[in-house]
Formats: sequence, structure tokens, C-alpha cells
Amino acid sequence: MNFNLMSKQRKFLLISSAVGFVSMFLPWVSISMFGYTQSANGMHKEGIVVFLCFVATGVIAYIDDQKKNLDKTMWTVTLLAGAIALLFTLWYYSQISNQLLGAAFVGFGLYIAAIAAIGILVSAYLFRSPSDNLKDGFDSLSNNIKSKFANPEDLNASHSAPKSEHPEDNKSERENTNSAAG
Repeated sequence: MNFNLMSKQRKFLLISSAVGFVSMFLPWVSISMFGYTQSANGMHKEGIVVFLCFVATGVIAYIDDQKKNLDKTMWTVTLLAGAIALLFTLWYYSQISNQLLGAAFVGFGLYIAAIAAIGILVSAYLFRSPSDNLKDGFDSLSNNIKSKFANPEDLNASHSAPKSEHPEDNKSERENTNSAAG
């Protein structure tokens, strides 16, 4: 991987996902009661989903041809991962601010995670290919999912005729092919 040769989109996605990855291990919440303070990082509850979104974005930015922008499907998946990460950090923030009668405080790791999620969304959208748009991206994603879950019988029927279970039939079929070729 040569960072200098990567497309701008992939560079900024990789940086944003790395910042988000690190933010997961920083304090997301601090609870202070009776003179004692305890903090927790983002690797709990909803934070696991945010962590997986940051990892997925980093992997997507790293794989395939790094000199080119993401294709429509991966671009859409990246936007979805960034949006999910941002929504879960906002949800986590709202849960913290409503807990323990004001004894829970939002840690700086949560803010950094939210900024990293926004960075993923902005990087993916601003540095997209000129032909990329949300409708085409979702259509491409939908078609890829449908092709992955297509009926295997339909795929086999369209590619070749089924072979006979009797070896004698297959033998005569090979002989006909060889005599036609010769």
C-alpha cells in the first residue's frame, strides 16, 4: 500500500476510520459519585456496532484498486456504515445525558467517534466519482445482494445442460464432441 498513490476518497476514509477506531478505546462516559470517578470506553453495548462500522469502512477503503474511488456498491456501503456509526453515537450520547440524575458525563472519546463518523460521510460523499449518486448506489447494492441470494438452480440451468447420472451416457456425449471436432 502506497499512501501517496491512493485516491483522495480512500485516504480520507482510511484516516477517518482509523481515528474512529482509536476513539473506541478512549473514555465515552464518566460517572462521578461521592468523590469517585469511573469511566468506560466505547467497547460496550451500542459502541460495538460503531466499532464494526469503523472497521468495515477501513477494510473497504483498503481493499481493491486503491488508485480509484470506490465503486457504487462499496460507496453506498461506506455511506451506510458512516450513517449507522453517527446515529449510534448520537443515541449513546442521548442515553448518557439522561442517566443517573446528572452524575454521568460524556467523555471525549464519544465526541471523537462522532467526528470520525461525520468524516466518513463527508469524505465518501465529497470525493465520490462524478457518476455516483444515492439512487444508483442503492440500486447497485440491491442488485449485488439479489445476485448473491439468487436461486442456485436458476444459475446452473442458464450455464450448461445437466449431465446424465449414467456414465455410459456421458461417454457417448464425449465421443460425439470428439468426432465433431475432428
